[in-house]
Amino acid sequence: MMKRKINYLDLILKIVLGLVGILVIVWAIQLIFGGSPSLSEFNFAIAILLVTFLFKIYREIGEIKTDINHNFFGVKKGFKDTKEDILLIKNKMKIK
Repeated sequence: MMKRKINYLDLILKIVLGLVGILVIVWAIQLIFGGSPSLSEFNFAIAILLVTFLFKIYREIGEIKTDINHNFFGVKKGFKDTKEDILLIKNKMKIK
């Protein structure tokens, strides 16, 4: 498996996702036991959590799509090179 270099945007997204996730859990516990955050603050935190999660997933899918396109181009080039090599062998062996 290839080791990918650290992408700072991914690192920031993971940190934000973790912090907002912890905040939502703490606020949910506080709300259950009659704590301080209002329901609108809790809903806003959940919305931020979902948006961050969706942005992270969308970004990862985009990276996968880009990798697939580059790898497919390499496979296509490999088949073309193999076809040329086979034609060269046939010509040298005078096979029709």
